[in-house]
Amino acid sequence: MGLLIGRSRCTIHLFSMVGLTKPQHLLKRFLEDRADNDEPPPTYREICARLGYKSTKAAADLVDALKRKGLVTIEKGRARGIRLVRKSVGIPVLGRVAAGLPGEPFAESDQHLALDPVFCGIRDRSKAFALRVVGDSMIGRHVFDGDIVLLEHHAIPKNGDLVAALIDNESTIKTFVHRGGKVWLRAENPCYPDLIPVLDMQVQGVGRAVIRVLSK
Repeated sequence: MGLLIGRSRCTIHLFSMVGLTKPQHLLKRFLEDRADNDEPPPTYREICARLGYKSTKAAADLVDALKRKGLVTIEKGRARGIRLVRKSVGIPVLGRVAAGLPGEPFAESDQHLALDPVFCGIRDRSKAFALRVVGDSMIGRHVFDGDIVLLEHHAIPKNGDLVAALIDNESTIKTFVHRGGKVWLRAENPCYPDLIPVLDMQVQGVGRAVIRVLSK
């Protein structure tokens, strides 16, 4: 999904971090909502009613797609046999991000934060992820080396937002600036320059909270 801002020479993309189609994402969220509310798994007819399908086969095909991706299991012979696979609890920490000069795109890790993202204003839990900061370019915004930034992907950045972004295929965390029809990334440390995209900028997430572990 792309977002062209003003007359800027670059295109700002909202970076998708989940390999699901929109219907698959909606079904996954439906299953999560029912599980979070201690409700039983839905029937295929209830899935049709929720997603606007007329055929239970369409619902069954969608469930099968999630099964192939390892997100659900199906207990045969049961009307409510769809089981959501919760591989982990909490917010995934996807790796490290440079708060300095841009670096290599971050890689996924197996770490998770035992934190409800709704507490930080992210209503859709599937859109929450976290990155660990490396560097000192954001100290003017009280974001320090070793901090964990909680972000929401698919959120549209506003001027002044803290964002994790791929700028010309390099990853960084900076302040998003949109001014006079132009966009760029601003460091919050005078030792670092502004980052102006030459080709494009992919916004991976908008910052919602900063977590710091205090030394004992």
